[in-house]
Amino acid sequence: MRKGIAFLTVFLVLLSLVPATRLVGAAYGQKIVDGSLNDWTSSDLVAVGRNNGLAGANLDKLYVSWDDNYLYIALKTNNTASWDVAYGFAIDVDPGSGKGYTGGSNPSDSWGRNIGFGNGYAPDYEIYFWWSGSSGMGTDNFNSWTGSGWNYNSINGVGGTFAYTGNTSTGLRTLEIAIPWSALGGKHPKFAVMAWVTGGSGSAVDSLPVDPAIDYSNIGNEWSDTDTFTNMLAAEWFLMPDLTVTLSGPGAVGLHRTGTFNVTVKNEGSLAVSGAEVVVYIDNQTYTNWTTNLTAGGSKWFTFNWTPNTTGIHVIKAVVDPYNLIPEANENNNEFSMNVSVIWVGNIDVDGNPSDWDITPGNPNTLKVENGIALWTDAVGDQRHDKDQYLPGGTSSHADLTEVGVTKDDRYVYFLFEFANMSNIKIGDNGATFIAVPIDYKKGGANWFAGEMDTNSVIQWDIQMVINLCSDQYVGQREAITSAGNTKRSLLYFVDPDGNIMNVSGALVGINLNKNTIEVRIPVSVFGGAKGFNFQVATGFSYGDAVWNFGNPFANDDISDIVDLITTEPTTAMELSDNVPDYYIHITMNNVIEGASLVNVKVQRLIAYQNTFVMINKFYGIRDFQRSYASYTNLMKELSNMPLTENMKERLDKAQSQVAELLKLYDEGRTTIDMPNYAFGASLEIYRAYTGLREVVKELKGMLATAQSGELQKQLEMEELAKNLTKKIDGNLSDWNVKPVAEDTTGFGQKGANLKALYVDYDSQFLYIAITTSNKASWRVAYGISLDYKPGGYTGPQDSWGKKMSFKRGIDAQLYFFWNGEFFGSKGTNNITTAQLALWNGTGWVYQDLKWVGFYAYTGGASNGLQTLEIAIPWKALGGKPKELYITAYITGQGTGDSAVDILPDDPCVHDKAPGDEWTDADTVSNFAKVVIS
Repeated sequence: MRKGIAFLTVFLVLLSLVPATRLVGAAYGQKIVDGSLNDWTSSDLVAVGRNNGLAGANLDKLYVSWDDNYLYIALKTNNTASWDVAYGFAIDVDPGSGKGYTGGSNPSDSWGRNIGFGNGYAPDYEIYFWWSGSSGMGTDNFNSWTGSGWNYNSINGVGGTFAYTGNTSTGLRTLEIAIPWSALGGKHPKFAVMAWVTGGSGSAVDSLPVDPAIDYSNIGNEWSDTDTFTNMLAAEWFLMPDLTVTLSGPGAVGLHRTGTFNVTVKNEGSLAVSGAEVVVYIDNQTYTNWTTNLTAGGSKWFTFNWTPNTTGIHVIKAVVDPYNLIPEANENNNEFSMNVSVIWVGNIDVDGNPSDWDITPGNPNTLKVENGIALWTDAVGDQRHDKDQYLPGGTSSHADLTEVGVTKDDRYVYFLFEFANMSNIKIGDNGATFIAVPIDYKKGGANWFAGEMDTNSVIQWDIQMVINLCSDQYVGQREAITSAGNTKRSLLYFVDPDGNIMNVSGALVGINLNKNTIEVRIPVSVFGGAKGFNFQVATGFSYGDAVWNFGNPFANDDISDIVDLITTEPTTAMELSDNVPDYYIHITMNNVIEGASLVNVKVQRLIAYQNTFVMINKFYGIRDFQRSYASYTNLMKELSNMPLTENMKERLDKAQSQVAELLKLYDEGRTTIDMPNYAFGASLEIYRAYTGLREVVKELKGMLATAQSGELQKQLEMEELAKNLTKKIDGNLSDWNVKPVAEDTTGFGQKGANLKALYVDYDSQFLYIAITTSNKASWRVAYGISLDYKPGGYTGPQDSWGKKMSFKRGIDAQLYFFWNGEFFGSKGTNNITTAQLALWNGTGWVYQDLKWVGFYAYTGGASNGLQTLEIAIPWKALGGKPKELYITAYITGQGTGDSAVDILPDDPCVHDKAPGDEWTDADTVSNFAKVVIS
């Protein structure tokens, strides 16, 4: 920054939003944030207040200053008493745009005060301090407007600081604040500021600058009215030019090939410049230059070509105003340099442009060799589509291979990868293309795919090439040329069989997403003189070091994460049905690529599996069946002499018939397994027999354990209890003839969390409850029902399932049901997996499995989640039949600490946040449906 004096004074010119007669100044210079205003001068003073006559809420002066790193704000008061008040500040970084918070007709700002903004002002940030009359300074907040709500932080949390003077006798006297420009999105040539003081709620009673929203003649009523500020201090701060320059172009250029580079010059200041010189240097030698004029905020774009004649690393530097002839707000941003690698170029320009591959594509899923190029043409649209809805643009076309090519010259082996459509991604995107290419050119090696793809290769590879477009390099760009890197976030890197990243000097990757193409070259020396090699190709969706999971979203498992590969199967999903990619390409080469063949190892694998399968069943399967049959005989004898439920008796009869069929299979298999032409079929029969018998034995052991544990007695008791039901608990509400006690008539709710109606009925022995939904998807959520039917009870803050649910009435019982639907791509079982009744005992919850105290049934599935839920609870389980009860039903997230997102009866607690934020806030329920029990 050019500074002619220790503190450069910069005038603030007010925008057209405020009266033209108001012209104020501010000083440039660092402030010591210690609560003392001794280092603040009259040039920093931007607003003087009006005496409102309030001893503990009286603003006097507002100061503003700045330096290269911070915006400084200071406040002085005329307080003579210490009251409970809040001091607020607003910062609008783009006044007149209307992009920030305004509050509308019923304003409620970041601290819930009745304060809004008009006349074109819309603050992007609010700062608040709480001053307690009895204890002094309390909470501080730095709050950012998101477009629909506020993000909350502390001043220290954004890198700022503050200090103050005052005590519990005088109240706040002075307050100094330093906020880093980085917390405000950088320096802004225009912005607006304001300060005010409020009570514990309501609106402002004083402001700086003085605003018409405050009626100083009736100040007593100002505590509780609504204020819309229209007189913020709007200003231009940096009345100087600020020239910047950037340079872009290829990171590598071929020897004697032409590279095109772009120079962009901007004036980020607020004064125009003329005659600004722009110079390009290559290796510190002047290469070209221009002279240009720039308006405030204007930019110019220049292009030049460079054809290098020597290899190596060259430095290209662009400089604007190289001799500092133009005074600027910042003199340290006038130049930009980049390193360009000049490389020898062979048959292929590795630039992401496939035009120099002299071969025409073949039919889908075919391999051909032509003009020294081996080309695999892959079927379009055969990739896995499971994750499409979560990807950029809602499509996986950027990982859908259409062509894989290989060619060679005397120095390099080249690879070509073309895709269906990469217009939906940029380099650095989460979910961008990931390519793993294991290469086998000698004996031994590893068989895993890079990127933690949960898949093994069918070749023993010696080096693996990885292209990772979710890279730290060239982020946000669509074209790149760069050498192999040494981290997993490099665009191109290589790993050895032990997982170590290898240094492959001379390797290069060229990416052009506009042409849906990636090219790679590898030095011939990497192949160690081999005359051929094998390789596989697997694509995925990168999140950085590895790829997205298709199975467990949080851990590796046995489900492949490959999106597309080389196969003749109609789809990748069919190829990976056994989690094994069976196809690889074999290349033969000398001076050029001489031949290529597609190899399928599936037949060899199946033959080996078949022989192993026969041997296992011949020696292990027969013995296993014999052991299981002996266990079956003993179990049947024990169970036949026990009192069983009707369901168990039916299951025993079914087991006897099932075992008779399994015994027949076993006898047929055992007699023919030694016959060569019948061995495999016989082994299948033995396998079906012993695995089927295992399942029967497992079930009978469970029945025996149930009978011996006392659980059988419970089942018999529940069967007797069910005879007293006056409704059929089957999930079908056609036998309900009561109106709902609560109903959603507005359509409020979310796709997989949408309650429709709540019903309650009863008889002399049971309380009946039913809910219906308008769900259109199956989400992983919990359904809760809370009952208040006697004095006392639970009120908060975390209920029987750890949900952040509090209640204005004391809750005596809770019913919870866990619906195991989809959760961020992880498929669930789409049913109720847990159902509990929890009773409050005065100090905690007593939990009971609902199936042992009551009855429930439901309808729903994978496409639409829970649809109906029907429940019957004996009055005895609740401690007796009350005269009345109060009920509420709600849906929460699946985890501990979640809260309600929909509720019946409707309640304000599910409307105080944006829908996406309701899942994890804290809710207090105030509305209940009352049911009188006659």
